[in-house]
Amino acid sequence: MSANHIVVAQLGCGYWGPNLLRNYSAQPGCRVKWVAEQSAARRAYVENNFPQTRTTADWTEAVSDPEVDAVVVATPAATHFGLAKAILAAGKHVFVEKPLATSTQEADELIGLAAGSQRVLMAGHTFLYNNAVRHVRQLLEKRELGEFYYIYSQRLNLGQVRSDVNVWWNLAPHDVSILLYWLNGELPVSVSAHGIADIQPGIEDVVFAMLTWSSGVVAHIHVSWLDPGKVRKMTLVGSRKMIVYDDVSDDKIAIYDKGVDRVPKIGEKMDYDNFNNYQLIYRAGDVWLPRINSQEPLKVEAAHFLDCIRSGRIPISGPQHARDVVAVLEAGETALKSGQKVAITPAATPR
Repeated sequence: MSANHIVVAQLGCGYWGPNLLRNYSAQPGCRVKWVAEQSAARRAYVENNFPQTRTTADWTEAVSDPEVDAVVVATPAATHFGLAKAILAAGKHVFVEKPLATSTQEADELIGLAAGSQRVLMAGHTFLYNNAVRHVRQLLEKRELGEFYYIYSQRLNLGQVRSDVNVWWNLAPHDVSILLYWLNGELPVSVSAHGIADIQPGIEDVVFAMLTWSSGVVAHIHVSWLDPGKVRKMTLVGSRKMIVYDDVSDDKIAIYDKGVDRVPKIGEKMDYDNFNNYQLIYRAGDVWLPRINSQEPLKVEAAHFLDCIRSGRIPISGPQHARDVVAVLEAGETALKSGQKVAITPAATPR
């Protein structure tokens, strides 16, 4: 790798892979030399649309190329751990589409390998590079909501139905990643979940999950690929204000000056020292629609990965964040199968 030029190989070019390939190919100082893909039709797509990129059916050919500095993994979730482990062992930086792995044990092993080889390990939690999501975090850091009460999220659509993972592992990584980002990386202490498998036995199409933090904040996640309309909405409720982040709306963020205020009532002795002597006042003020600069999150994410390789900085969606997302997903899966609330254990040695 020269000071500014990074050579990349990509493994997989199926559903999401073309978006990654397009963005990495357009990055300054970056050349996507290889795409490894088993499907002949997908290899033909790459050859027709990205003639500067070579294709192969053998991923080891791309990873073993000494000219390759970094590898982008865009394959099914079950393959992420094995591929990322082999890539790190080959001395390459690695970007893995979400989730990083399918268990915390696998995630911890990858983290150790990346640290030992001093290579960048980053997961593709694209929404952390969304300007609307970042704006909400700034509002939370400024305590614009007052005391933070709860969040509920909905990520719904009709399709794309998967057979390799359930809807929890397919869609919930987005919401979990955003929640951890908004709450400054603090892990919830427990998760409970209920799911329904209507289309394929044992593969949940819809999941309702409840996450609880030690601070008292709770979050409800509803994910489904069996719903009549496309919904990507998260609602945050606080004592002073409320926020709706709607990713499919032209107005990505709406801030509501709404709430319930507890106002003291004048007692018989004209005092306010009786704790129970109050009335509840409903407040409905203005609604703000802040302007959010439009920029493709995936473009920002790709640039960030390359910048971290050049600078040695830890990615925003780096090892610790990616591992914590897996920890929540893993606990949620256990809760789904057991019907019990499951405690979430943080890493023994945070990285």
